[in-house]
Amino acid sequence: MLTALLFSIITLMGVLPIPQDTLSLDDIHAQVEASYPLAQKIDLQNEITELNKKIAGTAAYPQINFRATATYQSEVTELPLPSGGQFTAPELSKDQYKATVEASQRIYNSGAVSIKKELEKIRGQGKNKATEVELHQIKEQVNQVFFGILLAQEQLRVISTLMKNLRAQIKEVSSKVEHGVLLPSQKYTLEAELINTRQDSAEIESNIASGYQMLSKLIGKEINPNTKLEMPKVNLAIEDEMPKQRPEYELFQSNREVLSYQKELAKTEKWPTLSAFGSATYGRPGYNVFDDNLHAFYMVGLRLQWNFWNAQNAVKKEQIYELQQKTISEEERAFERQLKASLSKIREQLALFEEKLKQDRQIIVLREKVVDEKASQMKNGSVTATEYITELNKVTQARLSQMIHQTKLVQSKIDYQTTLGISKHR
Repeated sequence: MLTALLFSIITLMGVLPIPQDTLSLDDIHAQVEASYPLAQKIDLQNEITELNKKIAGTAAYPQINFRATATYQSEVTELPLPSGGQFTAPELSKDQYKATVEASQRIYNSGAVSIKKELEKIRGQGKNKATEVELHQIKEQVNQVFFGILLAQEQLRVISTLMKNLRAQIKEVSSKVEHGVLLPSQKYTLEAELINTRQDSAEIESNIASGYQMLSKLIGKEINPNTKLEMPKVNLAIEDEMPKQRPEYELFQSNREVLSYQKELAKTEKWPTLSAFGSATYGRPGYNVFDDNLHAFYMVGLRLQWNFWNAQNAVKKEQIYELQQKTISEEERAFERQLKASLSKIREQLALFEEKLKQDRQIIVLREKVVDEKASQMKNGSVTATEYITELNKVTQARLSQMIHQTKLVQSKIDYQTTLGISKHR
């Protein structure tokens, strides 16, 4: 039944959406990149990356600390001098006060600061690449909706032609019924089929409207349902070498670079760090414990630090990062294998739809001849309206099949380009 065929086609294509005078698929993709919430995430991540780089860079600046203490202790240092002697031991206060400013400056740390800054930069780029992968998936969803609308609109055009034919036949049959040449049942059969066709048309229009609503939500703008969607004109060139244009490839590479910088950072832990430091204090006691007055004193110096276990663990960290890099390479190989399988399947679909289109033209020509013959016979009363409708539905189904195959051929070309990661479809 024609109604069942139309319903199954619409169901197969999924839900539909979009709005403007004329919209191309590239226009919609551009709007998704500009207004979809994920797209805004890239700008936010860029700001986060710059802040993280600044934070990492502060390790190269002098580190300044302030501390103040006030204490009371039960005993203080005493000199064991005999009483009544020539020398009297000074009395030290048990309450002590200190306010200290400390500063230190790294002189050498194997370039760790610059490595950390680059690491934050690469991490930020990697997160942006991950967002681009998500946007790519949104574009694939947009493609399905876009072609779902185009297919439904083509179906509506075929249905409109069918209704036009039915009205013309009803008008002619009505005249013959009035003159007693044909039975009224012939006219009733045609009118019932016209009503069925109107129902199909209303269902398709509803699906088109819901499709435009979905597209509106995807691009973040209200789209006029009267907006015409431009069927892409794709010049598809299938090459033996598969270009690496998918955002996933850049994400794999970015993740490898992050691990490379983490390896370089781990290497810096093998070496000592050299710092200059100084402190200035006001309080008591100072470095001279026998001076019990509040006074200022200071210290400056160099500090060399090296941690045995940090150096040993740095080697293990390097090994871990190398293994993780190999893991990413294996993930990339698995992704590429899956990608090649998808492209191979799409190439088979392209060949199939091209062959079906050749056959569709032949079928339509033959079906139209049969319909013309049945129309003539119905007017003469030699066949019933039911027989005529049966043949009319068959030619309508043939036209629908041709339209479906044509649209799916273009969609398969777009799918091929999208699978490759080509963003412009011309």
